[in-house]
Amino acid sequence: MSADKATKTTAADIARNWRLEGGIGFLLRLLDARYDVLYQDLTGQSDVTPRQFGVLIALYQNGPLTPSALAERISCDRNTLSEMLKRMTARKLISKKSNSEDRRSIRVQITAKGEETLLNVVPAAAELQSTMLAPLSKDDRAHFLKCMLAIAKTSAAEPSSSDD
Repeated sequence: MSADKATKTTAADIARNWRLEGGIGFLLRLLDARYDVLYQDLTGQSDVTPRQFGVLIALYQNGPLTPSALAERISCDRNTLSEMLKRMTARKLISKKSNSEDRRSIRVQITAKGEETLLNVVPAAAELQSTMLAPLSKDDRAHFLKCMLAIAKTSAAEPSSSDD
């Protein structure tokens, strides 16, 4: 039997025995879909996407950041972040100021409108987290989040989607 035929047989066997419910891609898509529905339902708005929420919370907690530092903080590539910041600036959720430490760069900060928007969404975001994790025991919740973070940090160098 040739190596190609053995590989095809193995691939066919894998395909025949594959369980969608055991596939990480399938499960991540299910979780993402559930998260999106709950985010819309619980926040009651669609003005601030989950990624934009991440930008606002990072700026609220850390103060003004350079785009590079912000991109690293929210694990987002700089091109995607740049487009998102343009939209958020136009909506006056954030502002850009020259960086006093390095005149070649800027610092991004949350505006009063951005802070108000964030604080309106935060309770729903906390409820969303609780709702998503509700099927798990308290110990399992911590373990699940730790495992997700370990996988995400390993993949942090991968390009991210432009969805925001």
